[in-house]
Amino acid sequence: MKTKVHNIRHLLFLVLLPIASFTDAQTSFDPEEGCLNIIDVSYMQGIGEYGAGGISANYQHETFINERFSIGAGIGYNHHKKYAFSAIPIYLSTHYFFLDRKFSPFVNLRVGGFALFNTKNVGTNEKYSLSKEKQGFSLFVSPGAGVKMHITPNIGIMASISDEAYLVKTFDTQRTDYKNKLIHDLGISIGVCFQIKGW
Repeated sequence: MKTKVHNIRHLLFLVLLPIASFTDAQTSFDPEEGCLNIIDVSYMQGIGEYGAGGISANYQHETFINERFSIGAGIGYNHHKKYAFSAIPIYLSTHYFFLDRKFSPFVNLRVGGFALFNTKNVGTNEKYSLSKEKQGFSLFVSPGAGVKMHITPNIGIMASISDEAYLVKTFDTQRTDYKNKLIHDLGISIGVCFQIKGW
């Protein structure tokens, strides 16, 4: 009986050893294996009085400062449903991973500007209408938090929530005039992260 138990333990050890080694081999990003690249898509739900909802997609390319912190730039596409406009944000981006492991929560921040196009709801003096006048700087800011999990040492998946805020000149229903407002959307996103050596 003791021999049987010993043999089972020995077999279990041999089975678990490669799994443990495999998990250890893909603990985190390696700065030597290239920059952090992230492609994600988001579904957005409007928050606050002027939130509009819609969809967005982003690409970010960041350099590792160390295994847990990266900084770089990104570009995206965003369509605001109720305002009936599209935007292309260009921004600085950064990620901080709390754990140097295969699975880790993270926080990120994107700050920059954006270009508007396909504007349809303009000058109607109604809620979700944009001004005909050109606004000054078009600010884009988006703090977020989420989790990443490696599938291989250089490829992983990410899920996050973020507050995507755009500064636009929109109709203020209380003052019956166009004012600069930060419109906020809660974005729920899923994406892939990867490294390509030398890139």
